[in-house]
Amino acid sequence: MRKDDVVRDNQGRIISRQLVCNKEGWRNMRYLDMDDRSREARSLTRTKCPARLRVKLDYGCGRWKVSCFVESHNHDLTPPQFAHLVPANRCITFTDRVQVENLHNFGVKSCHIMGYIAFQKSGYRHAGFTRKDLYNHIDRYHRAKVKNGDANAAINYLIGKSNNDPLFFGKYTFTSDERLEHIFWADGQSIIDYHCFGDIVAFDSTYKKNKYNKPLVIFSGCNHHGQTVIFGFGLLSDETTETYKWLLETFVEAMGGKSPKAIITDGDLAMRDAIKNVLPDATHRLCGWHLQRNACENIKNPNFLRDFKCLIYDNNDQRDFDQTWAAILDKHNLVGSTWMEKMYETREMWSHCFLRDKFFGYIRTTSQCEGINSLIRFYVNRKNTLIDFMHNLDRALKEYRNNELIADFKSQCSEPVMITSLEVYERSASCYFTRNIFKEIRNEIQRAGALNITVLSTTLDKVEFSVTALGDPAKDRRVEVDRGKNLFSCSCKLFESRGIPCSHIFCAMKFENILEFPDSLIYKRWTKNAKNEFISTEMPVNDVIERVLKFRVGALALNCNKLCDIACKDLADFDEVQSELVNLVIRLQSRKQGKSTPNVNVEGINDPFVVKSKGAPSKRSSWRKKRSCSNCHKYGHYYKRCPDLMQHSVEGNPRDRSYGNASAKDSSFSPERFANSSRSFSIKSEHHSGPNTKRFKKGGTRKFTATGMRNRKGKDNTFVEVKESQQDKIHSFTNYECDNDVIDDKCDTRHVQIDVRDQLPSSLPCGNKQGSYMALFASMHRTL
Repeated sequence: MRKDDVVRDNQGRIISRQLVCNKEGWRNMRYLDMDDRSREARSLTRTKCPARLRVKLDYGCGRWKVSCFVESHNHDLTPPQFAHLVPANRCITFTDRVQVENLHNFGVKSCHIMGYIAFQKSGYRHAGFTRKDLYNHIDRYHRAKVKNGDANAAINYLIGKSNNDPLFFGKYTFTSDERLEHIFWADGQSIIDYHCFGDIVAFDSTYKKNKYNKPLVIFSGCNHHGQTVIFGFGLLSDETTETYKWLLETFVEAMGGKSPKAIITDGDLAMRDAIKNVLPDATHRLCGWHLQRNACENIKNPNFLRDFKCLIYDNNDQRDFDQTWAAILDKHNLVGSTWMEKMYETREMWSHCFLRDKFFGYIRTTSQCEGINSLIRFYVNRKNTLIDFMHNLDRALKEYRNNELIADFKSQCSEPVMITSLEVYERSASCYFTRNIFKEIRNEIQRAGALNITVLSTTLDKVEFSVTALGDPAKDRRVEVDRGKNLFSCSCKLFESRGIPCSHIFCAMKFENILEFPDSLIYKRWTKNAKNEFISTEMPVNDVIERVLKFRVGALALNCNKLCDIACKDLADFDEVQSELVNLVIRLQSRKQGKSTPNVNVEGINDPFVVKSKGAPSKRSSWRKKRSCSNCHKYGHYYKRCPDLMQHSVEGNPRDRSYGNASAKDSSFSPERFANSSRSFSIKSEHHSGPNTKRFKKGGTRKFTATGMRNRKGKDNTFVEVKESQQDKIHSFTNYECDNDVIDDKCDTRHVQIDVRDQLPSSLPCGNKQGSYMALFASMHRTL
């Protein structure tokens, strides 16, 4: 049953209600006779069932009375196993809607949500709705979030975050026609991370992450654990130099005017020009991986790539680079290569020989950016609206911050096992540095045991050592020690480029009998308390309030665990607890929102256009099996667009038209081929009209119905055959005409004249019926 009409009084109270069968009524005929239908019509479910129940309110006694009741149905009742599929019995409850929306916001696929709810309620029959109902609800949920426009929803989302985060920064621009153009945002935690670890910044653009195809630019670096940390996001409308200049200027503005010391990019020319203009003092390094890929594309020699990688990553001085470069040119016969000349001009931007005295930490390529792109693809996709895109990026950002929290816990709440013979250095390093950086330093301490050291010179408080590898005296490194200032320097420049002491320095410390880890070798950004100083000075926190909040969370968690343990064992208890908890959460959230600053509605900004990015070309193979026409077996068109069938008059065999002016009698025209290539049909003679004469006497007519060949109204086509003779008594023709089809005079031809002397037709029509009329007329002429 389902609700039908209702009657209310002047005060809005219901005084009459009618309930009808779910098959009551009938679909309007105008929806059945649609000629321009874009999709298949929905199945008919109504049968004009008369079953109904009407009740009215009796004012005298104040009771409801039945005024009309029809019990009989004109159809079979729905079997019990199908009862849950009846639309009147399907409904997504409020608790289910909240659960579906939360799962969807977390990134769970719709099909998996349906399976989870069905499992939760012991089967699909008890879910209360179908998969289609779920998809429709999620679609309505998406549309509701962007009711006033996707761009407005995204900006309001950022404004809402700024209300709860005092350090939040966001900036956007719009075009002359008031469409969103560029947007940049960074939350308070990202800004804090930048002030602590913003000496190195890597940024790259990625594509196909939102429905507008806007390039996504992610500013990232590495924290004190050597892990990826994100400083901000940018969505751009193009990738020109001016756009990147705006992005970099906005980024520096968001970070309080602090510029990075080193930047790593993939070598995009627009990025290069923008960095020169906005960050002239920053050291710009090109990604080594992209250089290798360019080398493979420009120099088709696998042996060259091996030597070129040595130029990129080997830790040599500049004189060794020039010698190695000349040797590679002669070895691979590359003297005069344009690409090699360009690479030599930019050698200071990609070779480690020229960059080893600059600090880059653990970043030498944009692989960190590629790793971020690989992670966020699990959260965002090319169908995301801007509001969903930003929400999902926040989820990915929380995952990175959770990894940092776990690394902090391991570094501060546990101690590593000492495994080297120089335990005094190893233990000191474990006290100062985070666990991941400590492992790198421990490797250097282990290598110090395989080194030989020799004193070269002594001047006052300064000593110079020569450190060589055991069994390989050619690898010589010079170490200088200032005993007065307790300073160390090595010619390998590992401390300057990565911030950790090298094995040569540990060997010199052992030779000098230094038992304490010197402060000059402790790079603060790698220590456990790298962020403590900034947080304590910039963001004071009341420890008492934090401790009280933790106690409250623990007390609430204890009671919630007990409630979950009791309610999950019974379905009725589960539904009751779930409904009450959802209502309680909504009530508390509305109370908090009433106290907070309301979001500002940004009106007048329209959604951006879909942009065309300049990303890397598709990796799909350019070869694809070509599809040929099923009529002429030629390439370049399909059956519906075949030139032989699209013309209104076809002389002879359509396949032979390109091979000369052969006549119809000389060609092998086959009506069966046209009949097989079109829809199947049968011909039935309905009646004769006109004088009862012989078959081809003038004026004789017959009418035929082509079953299986329907017109645009869905009815069988009928055709009229009219036979008449020419005045010269030599030729006799038969005319066939469709008399009830709805045709297009410009494209369709429903009339044909056939010479009865010919065994096969010499001229046939072919409109957009795709050969069906031609096959029909030819078959009628041959068989009747």
